[in-house]
Amino acid sequence: MKERILLVVLQFFLILSSCSGPESQPGGMPEEKGEIKADYITSFFINDFVVSADNTLYSIGQTNDEKGYYVSLKKTDLDGKETTLKNLDLGTYSFARLALANNGDLLMVAKGNNEPHQDKIMRFENNFSELNPFYTMKPISSPFASKINLFRICNNNDNTYFVFDLNARNIKRVLPELNGDVFVAGSGKDEIKDGTGLDASFAAVTKIISLNSVLYLIDEVYDPSTGTYKNSAIRKLEYINNEWKVTTLVSARNGDHFTDLTFDTKNELYVVNAGKGIFKLNLQDNNLSLYKDGDLKVRAAGKGVYSSFKYTEMLKFKGNDIYLLVSGNLIKISDFQAKFAAAEK
Repeated sequence: MKERILLVVLQFFLILSSCSGPESQPGGMPEEKGEIKADYITSFFINDFVVSADNTLYSIGQTNDEKGYYVSLKKTDLDGKETTLKNLDLGTYSFARLALANNGDLLMVAKGNNEPHQDKIMRFENNFSELNPFYTMKPISSPFASKINLFRICNNNDNTYFVFDLNARNIKRVLPELNGDVFVAGSGKDEIKDGTGLDASFAAVTKIISLNSVLYLIDEVYDPSTGTYKNSAIRKLEYINNEWKVTTLVSARNGDHFTDLTFDTKNELYVVNAGKGIFKLNLQDNNLSLYKDGDLKVRAAGKGVYSSFKYTEMLKFKGNDIYLLVSGNLIKISDFQAKFAAAEK
């Protein structure tokens, strides 16, 4: 697994990757050609973000103040006002990832090193002031099994959740209403191999999304000795003939790797390829086609970001709005299709 980059190095990278826009300069300057008006731009070291039913954005990642460094949960309202809701221990929650429950509850898992939270789905409660266990995974009966280490979570939109256990290299389905969880797939071997149930293998699942109870995920093999990805795959997990079948849809083996995938309101699947841009994945023939890779110039409330779609890290769609994490800047653009088209003229 890729080592965590130091916060100071990230800060330097972001300074190089994006810059303040003209309005941040004394006196301001006219808008540049191709510039897009964003609803807001926020900048901190985001691990993950979700958008609620009322379009409130919740993000989690590294931050710091005069008291020290933290993993912070933040809220951004429709006007772009950002509020820190809770600070968490940096060492314990460095790999925190979020999910929204159907009732709006905010859930979290965080990979750990034998920390007490690693086998639990956590929930922010009492107006986000508390972080308490929402569900604790059933213990593994084998005395030789590694401790449960939840790395990713996905809401299946039916009050059940799918989680990836990094230590066991498997996926389980959590049924909180029945106070239980069940095995789905995974041999425990650190590899990418298609198959059903125990015959399928996962390396490191870094993203899981669900559409109509079919799961789509990113699975990667990273080589820390060379700092490259041996394989980065988009895979499908579906229940067929009373068993869970895992199929690889597309793989990148030349050092490329996928960092995010999401569906839009038309159920078209978008994939982020790091350093290459945003692509669409045709689920009929499993072909990738380029969606965006050119310059990205956005401005909001006196702040500008001049970067490229190639440096997109994460994205989400909500109705006619798009949320982009680009070069460390989280950008919301409403009516994005019209604005993208106007910027290209």
